[in-house]
Amino acid sequence: MNKWVLAACGAALAVGAIEAAAAAAVLVVRSSGPSAKAYPAGKAVPDNSKINLKANDVVILLDSRGTRTLRGPGTFDASATSGSSTSALAALSGTTATRRRVGATRQPPTGATAGRNVWQADVSRSGNLCVVNPADTGLYRPTADGPATVTIKEAGTGKTATVSFAAGQRNASWPAELPVSSGQRYEISGAGSNVTVNAKSISPVPAGMEGLAQRLITNDCQAQLDVLIDTFTSPTAS
Repeated sequence: MNKWVLAACGAALAVGAIEAAAAAAVLVVRSSGPSAKAYPAGKAVPDNSKINLKANDVVILLDSRGTRTLRGPGTFDASATSGSSTSALAALSGTTATRRRVGATRQPPTGATAGRNVWQADVSRSGNLCVVNPADTGLYRPTADGPATVTIKEAGTGKTATVSFAAGQRNASWPAELPVSSGQRYEISGAGSNVTVNAKSISPVPAGMEGLAQRLITNDCQAQLDVLIDTFTSPTAS
């Protein structure tokens, strides 16, 4: 066989092996404790590996089946052993592209992220806001005891828009008259808070939950990462 053909075949096999390894990776999405430096958020861990944790270590892993929390001390398999694939992330995110490509086991959200959508800005929390489709971007308020009105100001242009929440309403659309724009800073006031969010485009949406989580980590969209983690919680190992 021609040596160039052999070389091409070898290269193709190498690429295939790399892609297979990447597909089999489990992503660390949160960690704390003595081993946090060894398992930082964003680290990909082969799903056939062992994770060794010390006392007071907490590591949260994410794969296509959801998230799983490991609590040290102990040695754990990186791969989760349960969970079935559904289109739950699509329901959470509301985007057509994600609906076609991503599945996970969904559990009811808890705590501060209850009832949230990944693409919503929390009107009580400053930070980065990852955006895929501006039309999918929304607003969320954690406290909905009474009616409230929030004002959104685009820092770069000075343009403003208001959004009203009825009593009991937590979710609202981003104002159409002030479409969210990547690279812009928005000052949100009202509903008992004054926060600033920085819009960052992550379009197109990465395939799979791991890809989306990695993009949220890379762009420091922590509030949205919290929603993803909290919504797709699988059985806890400890």
